[in-house]
Amino acid sequence: MASHSGPTTSVLFLLCCLGSWLACHMLPVRLLQPSEVQKVVEELQFLSKILLKDAEEEKGVPVSQNYTLPCFGPNAQPPNNIHSLAIRAYLKVISQVDSKPVIDEIIEQLDKLIFQDASETNISMPTGTFERKRFILTIFQQFSECMDLALKSLTSGAQQATT
Repeated sequence: MASHSGPTTSVLFLLCCLGSWLACHMLPVRLLQPSEVQKVVEELQFLSKILLKDAEEEKGVPVSQNYTLPCFGPNAQPPNNIHSLAIRAYLKVISQVDSKPVIDEIIEQLDKLIFQDASETNISMPTGTFERKRFILTIFQQFSECMDLALKSLTSGAQQATT
């Protein structure tokens, strides 16, 4: 019996592997139930308060009007209106210079809210030490306000659904 091991065998092997890989990555993403989303947002709100409290301990650093965290995505209805991908991008940039376990925990929670594959936005961090602190404080403050609004939106939506 002759063995055929040439480029055809390698190509077939790669094609099978690629097919399996594509099948795994093309599976539909599991959408969270509204109650699960609310639990995630409650956790994010709690964690955002911790971040903000830590950042506010730095005396003499004012917030800046130059930085804006996009809180809600366009054309999305609750509970999918939180722009978690953009928020995640800002926090990943901050975690590169201000490594805190709570930021990693927030990123994990935000990952649960991302319901579609999309490219992450590139965020640039200010280079000066003082301006970097202003950036971090401003983003943490806006993130905390965002989670307050998101939770308020979710709870008012849940109340309207039950009445």
